[in-house]
Amino acid sequence: MGEMEKEKKPEFVVTDRRKFNVDGEPRPDAPVEDKAAQVAPPPAAPAASKNTPNPAAVATPEPKAAEKQPKAVPTAVPGPQLTETGYNGDRERTEFGGQKMEFIHLLDMLVQTAMMYAGAMETGKERRVDIVGLRQMIDLISVLEQKTKGNLTEQEQSILTNTVFQLRMTYMEIVNMIDRQAMKNAPGAPRQ
Repeated sequence: MGEMEKEKKPEFVVTDRRKFNVDGEPRPDAPVEDKAAQVAPPPAAPAASKNTPNPAAVATPEPKAAEKQPKAVPTAVPGPQLTETGYNGDRERTEFGGQKMEFIHLLDMLVQTAMMYAGAMETGKERRVDIVGLRQMIDLISVLEQKTKGNLTEQEQSILTNTVFQLRMTYMEIVNMIDRQAMKNAPGAPRQ
């Protein structure tokens, strides 16, 4: 049985065709593409004469799988040339409508998520508190506060500071409420 396993050939072969490594550097063993083959136009058809048969009527043999060449991909798309590439927030807003995104919008999104974890928003039939999720959101907003220190306007800094304070107080209220519930339901606790 050991010989059969040795003789067994793999059912498939994995070929790494990535051109760049994790650092973004070109890999030395990456396949090299022939740029001339990609850009070269297809060969022109010979002019038809009275003695040559109709080219559509002549059957051409299919090339073998090994002889098939990959089709060239056009590098330029006909049409108007784009002068700007990439994402441009101002252009996107004018084309699709909407308002300019600011720091306060990011903070609002994070606070809404934190309040959902605190159980302040309905996410189904009943409200649930995710104390771990709430703590993580408060920590995330605190990191944002530390990393943006000195880069915010007075109003933004004030809102951020007050928001972190309010979220921490909410967290403490929930933790205290959980502690009171645990003490109330503990074995040997006085019944009311």
